[in-house]
Amino acid sequence: MQVGEVRPAKADDFEHFRRLAESIDGWNLQYDKQGTKVFSKVKDGSTIRLIKVVAKFNDVSCSLMYDVLHDGDYRRCWDENMVECYEICQLDRYNDIGYYSIKCPTPMRNRDFVTQRSWNWADDDFIIFNHSVYHKDVPVKKGFIRGQSILSGYFVQKRGDGCSVTYVSQVDLKGHLPKWLVNRASTKIAPKVVIKVHKAALGYQVWKAEHAPSYKPWIWPEQSILPMLRPEDAEYVNSDSPSGSDQEQEVIGEDPANYSSEENVDDNIML
Repeated sequence: MQVGEVRPAKADDFEHFRRLAESIDGWNLQYDKQGTKVFSKVKDGSTIRLIKVVAKFNDVSCSLMYDVLHDGDYRRCWDENMVECYEICQLDRYNDIGYYSIKCPTPMRNRDFVTQRSWNWADDDFIIFNHSVYHKDVPVKKGFIRGQSILSGYFVQKRGDGCSVTYVSQVDLKGHLPKWLVNRASTKIAPKVVIKVHKAALGYQVWKAEHAPSYKPWIWPEQSILPMLRPEDAEYVNSDSPSGSDQEQEVIGEDPANYSSEENVDDNIML
């Protein structure tokens, strides 16, 4: 699926994501510590690298991880970098459109995203992925730079009583970012994404027992109260795109030595 394309995901779309998650061709190993591996890949026709993180968790079941990755109410509790997160509408039982905004450390400006999320569940594995789309109810907000998810998501497989998690991400943060900041993703940011999700999963059952334990519309779609998408609401309007002046206000130098907080810059991007 292409950025801006709004339609229910098809079997071919999930198969494409599965192939990205499982393939080894063209991927370069960037990080390998404590059972977590990070790979990067340059895709033809794009300057934005694909990042892939592979990890295994013996203490989190596949079904538990499915709940954690879907539960937006719980994410508000564990994702300390999130500013706002909510679903806007649904295309059908397995596709919705939502909004997500994050705090970025100085000198970056905050980012936000509007994405279509698609998911497919089987007995022993599941896929959840998203890509950026437009929705008229969420124009670009003052103080944010609208990022673009080209393709981001999770492929999770059952492994005994635990699971393996493969996180694939190709995100354009927009703005004016130097190469040193963008390149940190492969060895600094990506592993932290999976670590955060794992930690959140360990606390989910206790939290969920006290917060609408029977409410899981990602398992029981009839529980969803989201309105259906009106096609005209997803038609792109160029006048609502980020202005050039918005982009120019973010100024980050080319030398990382100038930033004492360099180890923390951009550790918050997680879609």
